[in-house]
Amino acid sequence: MKNKFRGALVGAAVGDSMGMCVEEIPFDEVILHYGDKITNISEPHPASPASFLKAGETSSEFELVKIVAESLALKGMLDIKDIIERYIQWEEKEELHNYVDPYFLLAVDALKNGRELERAGTSIEGALPAIPLGMFHYTNPVLAVEGAKAVVMLTHRNEIVIDAASVIAVAVGELLQGKFYLEEEYPYFIKLLKTFVQKEETKFYLDRVETLLEKDASYEDAINELGNGSYALEALSQALFIFLKTPDNTENVMIHAVNSYGNYGGDTDSIALLAGTFAGAYNSEESIPAHWKTKLKNYVEIVKLADKLYKVAQH
Repeated sequence: MKNKFRGALVGAAVGDSMGMCVEEIPFDEVILHYGDKITNISEPHPASPASFLKAGETSSEFELVKIVAESLALKGMLDIKDIIERYIQWEEKEELHNYVDPYFLLAVDALKNGRELERAGTSIEGALPAIPLGMFHYTNPVLAVEGAKAVVMLTHRNEIVIDAASVIAVAVGELLQGKFYLEEEYPYFIKLLKTFVQKEETKFYLDRVETLLEKDASYEDAINELGNGSYALEALSQALFIFLKTPDNTENVMIHAVNSYGNYGGDTDSIALLAGTFAGAYNSEESIPAHWKTKLKNYVEIVKLADKLYKVAQH
């Protein structure tokens, strides 16, 4: 089980680190710059929003996951006050978030100054802090969803983002437990996820994922059908489709998630972060290729954090 916890966090970090290289870069530009699709941790494309980062670093998407994971690991419980303080400290270090979802920064600024939070945007970034909540409450999906909602609502009071966070939290917990043989049982897995969402639109996206899997649709078809933007339901359903298409093959999942830019570019770091989390949680850390892990800047620290989170999740 400890290796599955490591797999979830390392998978998230590797997916983010590779995906940020080609975020919002269309297919032809990727091929022109890299010569082929991305299959390794690389320097970000000069036109990527992450162009200021180095190969093997992670973007603000993974940093938000890490902030919540560190709080849970240190406190051994969900401490909303501690998470708020960590968010504010992070927001004040401007160099760490050159291209984070602006709603996130506005929300943290509101928290800092005691202002009421307005109904925020629909970006998948707002839902990503659900990952460590799914890990912390991996045996109890109801608590995982409650915790995820509490954290997500600090920055995103939006029903779509809250639904996406609920799906992520439940999925991570179920994958860590290995309750489903997903090659054959993905319809039951998707059915379970649907029981934790409120909006018909979220159920509609999950149904589309299942339909695409049933007809063995191509990755290109899934991009056209589901979308691949930062809208929470697009990025989440795209990541789920890519993972569930070859759930036992972490390397394949991550390469297809990283290269989910399509003809016009996409939110490849969020999609690959999520798909990497799912595949790492399901297949354990050893399923992630070693040549990726060795190029990840904070690999040792991420493994230590996963181990701490595993330890506190046992109580």
